[in-house]
Amino acid sequence: MYSACKRLHGYQTAHTVSLDSGKISLDPKEYGKDHLIDLRTIHVTAAIYACLGLYMLLIHRSTPGLRGVHRIIYGYAAFAVGAELLALRGRIPDFFSITAANCLLILINVFLYWGIAELLHLLKPQRWLLPATVVPTAAISLYSSYVHPDVSIRIIVISFIAVAQYGLIVHVLSGPGPQRIHKPRRGLSALFIVYAGLNLYRAWEAYLHNPRSLLSSAAISNFAFLTPILIGVMTALGVIWLAMAQLQLELETKSQTDSLTGLLNRRALEEIGAQAVEVARHHSSALSLIILDLDRFKSINDEHGHDGGDTVLQHAARCLRANLRDTDFVARLGGEEFVAVLPGASHTEAAEIAEDLRHCLATLSVEHLSQEIRISASFGVATMLPDDSSWLEILRRGDRALYLAKEQGRDRVAVL
Repeated sequence: MYSACKRLHGYQTAHTVSLDSGKISLDPKEYGKDHLIDLRTIHVTAAIYACLGLYMLLIHRSTPGLRGVHRIIYGYAAFAVGAELLALRGRIPDFFSITAANCLLILINVFLYWGIAELLHLLKPQRWLLPATVVPTAAISLYSSYVHPDVSIRIIVISFIAVAQYGLIVHVLSGPGPQRIHKPRRGLSALFIVYAGLNLYRAWEAYLHNPRSLLSSAAISNFAFLTPILIGVMTALGVIWLAMAQLQLELETKSQTDSLTGLLNRRALEEIGAQAVEVARHHSSALSLIILDLDRFKSINDEHGHDGGDTVLQHAARCLRANLRDTDFVARLGGEEFVAVLPGASHTEAAEIAEDLRHCLATLSVEHLSQEIRISASFGVATMLPDDSSWLEILRRGDRALYLAKEQGRDRVAVL
């Protein structure tokens, strides 16, 4: 929170300027001349927010695939413009220095919400949030300026609008998500909870008409001077941390995903298989796998072309995903060969799951270029034995079972 002395309309007037991550109010009645900070401070704050926005813009432009950051840049730009309008109080009409300024300042939280939600792939921008923020902010600013002049009402209402916005942001950040980005999400959530607390305290002081307590010492006054700057910097760093963590997660996911079918690739299968073996050993639980190969796939490519073969692989992948448990993993080993990892599945359970998969593929009808393609697959099932030392041993045994199923006439399940 700030106070400043400024000559307005030809006479000396004391002005109170309060900033906290998107809200600034100014009132010539609240403070005397103790601990006054010149309005040039607001220009400095606006410049810092503009520089932070430019910094994030450079990161956004130089990092392909960084989602949501451009919306947050808009928020910082809106805050910088709003702070500048506020600093011009007395030199421009009050409508711009109060109403327009407050609307622009409160918009930073809208863009933060939109940007973070897009960054996390959680939801599309909620268009209703813009009018739900701007309309009440503009209404209370006009009312407290022209109808019933009272800066306390404006501070209280806008503070509660901000608290509601922070609640939405924290709700988005606190939802379920990958463990890899847990820390940046929780870190940002903690920041916005602190911001909400600052706004509630600000509203309480306005309700008591006792804002002087915030400037009861030079140390607190200096803290109030640094607060909006620290908030802007910490939020920007938190957003960049989250954006980089999310981007790294997406790149790692792509590196472990088969581009044609969307299943895991061979690299990911090896990592998951090794981890599954360690977990099964540690908990003394069962572990099985299913390896399958589409029958006579070369003839499908020869008759329908590689496009037809790709279409068959995509439909087969969807069939496999739909008929496995939530705890199972399925990967494309290469070509027309697939592997499913079944943690906790016994020998009998794995055989039953394999039969369900076989039936799904046998009844699958794939349409390509107005032609119907029918497929089948051979399956091999293997379960981890007490003396198995690695994932590869189980995979080799499953491969032998698959070979046995092909020898027995294909379109069947063999168990070893």
